[in-house]
Amino acid sequence: MNDDYPRTGRTLYLNIIWHQHQPLYLDPGSDQLQGPWVRTHATKDYYDMTSALERYPNIHFTVNLTSSLLHQLEEYYVNRLRPYVDVKKGRVNAAKFLAANAGKTDPWIDLALKPTSEFGKKDNEFLMTNIWNAFGISDVMIERFPEYKRLRDKAKMQGPASMTVQEKREVKFWFYLANFDPDYLEARTRLATGVMLDVTDLVRKDENGAYWLRKQVTEDDCNRIVAETYKICAAIVPLHRKLIYHPNTHRGQLEVLTTPFYHPILPLIYDSDLAKICQPNDPLPSRFHYPQDADAQVGKAVEYFKSIFGLAPFGMWPGEGSVAHDVIPVFSRHGINWVATDEKILYRSKPEGQPVYYPYAVQAEHGARGPVVVVFRQTELSDKIGFVYQNFRGEDAADDFVRSILGFAPHEGEQDRLLTVILDGENAWEWYRHDNDGKEFQNALYRKLSKLYETQQVVTSTVTEYVKGNPLRGIPPHPVESLPKIEWLAPGSWINANYDTWIGEDEENRAWEYLLAARKDLDASGLRQPDAKSKVPKKGTKAWYAFKAWESMYAAEGSDWFWWYGTDQNAPAGDRPFDQGYITHLKNIYRFAKLAGGKIPSRTFSPIILESPQPPQTSSQGTMAQSDGDVIRVVLHCNLGKTYVRKAVYVAGNHESLGNWTPNKVRMYDDGTHGDAQAGDGIWSLETDLPVGFTLEYKYTNSGPEGSWNPGEEFPTANRVVRIERNGSKRLEISDIFGTL
Repeated sequence: MNDDYPRTGRTLYLNIIWHQHQPLYLDPGSDQLQGPWVRTHATKDYYDMTSALERYPNIHFTVNLTSSLLHQLEEYYVNRLRPYVDVKKGRVNAAKFLAANAGKTDPWIDLALKPTSEFGKKDNEFLMTNIWNAFGISDVMIERFPEYKRLRDKAKMQGPASMTVQEKREVKFWFYLANFDPDYLEARTRLATGVMLDVTDLVRKDENGAYWLRKQVTEDDCNRIVAETYKICAAIVPLHRKLIYHPNTHRGQLEVLTTPFYHPILPLIYDSDLAKICQPNDPLPSRFHYPQDADAQVGKAVEYFKSIFGLAPFGMWPGEGSVAHDVIPVFSRHGINWVATDEKILYRSKPEGQPVYYPYAVQAEHGARGPVVVVFRQTELSDKIGFVYQNFRGEDAADDFVRSILGFAPHEGEQDRLLTVILDGENAWEWYRHDNDGKEFQNALYRKLSKLYETQQVVTSTVTEYVKGNPLRGIPPHPVESLPKIEWLAPGSWINANYDTWIGEDEENRAWEYLLAARKDLDASGLRQPDAKSKVPKKGTKAWYAFKAWESMYAAEGSDWFWWYGTDQNAPAGDRPFDQGYITHLKNIYRFAKLAGGKIPSRTFSPIILESPQPPQTSSQGTMAQSDGDVIRVVLHCNLGKTYVRKAVYVAGNHESLGNWTPNKVRMYDDGTHGDAQAGDGIWSLETDLPVGFTLEYKYTNSGPEGSWNPGEEFPTANRVVRIERNGSKRLEISDIFGTL
């Protein structure tokens, strides 16, 4: 392990932001979460990723905990389980809990506490055939739990009816245990609450890294795993409070952010016509223009954050990094000092040509408090962690990352630089094939950065530390007035520098028309829009129902529903659950408004998704539409670098020569044949003939079984796209880097 690196310049400040978010899975009508993913990520990611700071005192980073995530975590898991959990004995009083809260957390909590022998049809469906069932785990993860995988394969091949009571008991148990962080499976852990977490008597790890049960699963074990889950959930907020950075004392290693409350695409709520600037050729729905709702989403998030952490947030990650110059005053009015987005927004902003490694000041107008600092995500580095390193060994990935960031170090005489890396802190680790949960990578990275802190080559810093300074760590202040200025902040998000994942396709536009109709009806109902700082009215009163109507409106404005509409995103279990969730929120606007005495009409919202979606991210333009009279030889080259290739690299695309989107079917070569220039250089190649004028869409995969997209490239929205044109040559060479658009 070599942690010494040659000096490339002056000190580089590195700003790492881990984004933790889950949409609102709540059905307000039943007061139950319809998905388990807040809980599963709580036990696998939210605690352990932040607790790593305690092992590396010279590392500082930022975590974004969205309001919708925190609300579900605290209300539906911590508060509702707390009265019934004996943390010392590791047991839940199941009878009392189910009597009080059955159907009030998520269905899998109830299943774990209910005797498996008493399961009815609905219980079995939730366990094994529900769209979010107990086999909802990545292929990479389940390979580490052979007994769990055997149960999944049996249920799939022989049907759920073939499962014995004991097997179903094991399924519900594994659904919890397999979503526990590896640290918890391998050692006892003292949590921030002082409570001891210990499941090492239930599971063992073999020499190949697989986990096996130590004993036959009993109902008592299932009860206990719920209690252990509660321990972790209950410790997440206390851990973040413990480590949070206080700029007045310069103590703490962690800056905690939030997001507008229900994770909307804030500029589209402010004014959906902003999309005309960055999507000039897309058809758009009727204008949705409610600046007051954008203000409420930010204001509610700030107030909720203060109620949880006892201080206001300094920064905010807007949902999906979505920004526009018009919404900067909204942040400023609520005391938000800085926001973050992607570098592609910087390149479209004015003045042009500014580098990504500086924070910038954007003047907030319209009576706001003052400028807002904006930092921009370095896309390639962020995506390396999110997508590329899943095929690396952990030490190799950390080494590659460190060497990459050192290239950004300023030279003598140049200004200080703050390089920003932002990515999802939840989902990436599930696909780290050679590094369980990304543990080796994270520990190697923090170890290397700790050494680089000692040599002052790299200092990890939060944005607040960088702007205000931290004398305890030798970080000088960089006042807002000294930062370079952005005169106009371009509208867009971290995806494609526009909003086309959420608006512009037929399904998306229909959803916006629904939203506008509901918003107009609520506006005309006579129910006053609540102040973000107002307290929740007494439950069951007309004021409370009015409050719930507006909350349902804000929830429907969340980005997650629009994410799954259209052809650019497809959920593994299908998009219909999100369509149902969206329609449920719309219906609840009317339900609660009527109970509040509002004058609101009855309105029907039909499902938007009527048919099964097409294969992920395919083009409507297929080979049948092309002329075969004019073709050109195309050579695809995919550079894997140090990525481990077990079998071969494959390409799938919208042409029959590329398998018509069948992944891991059409093989590429690194042996000097099929257009490959040099054998064994890590660049895989394939020759094929394609029609001139054809728009080629394609992706690469690495060594997986035919028909499976994993392991492959997991871009947030887009395929690789190339227009096949003659370039004066008989061959068209296309060179790509695996995992990087």
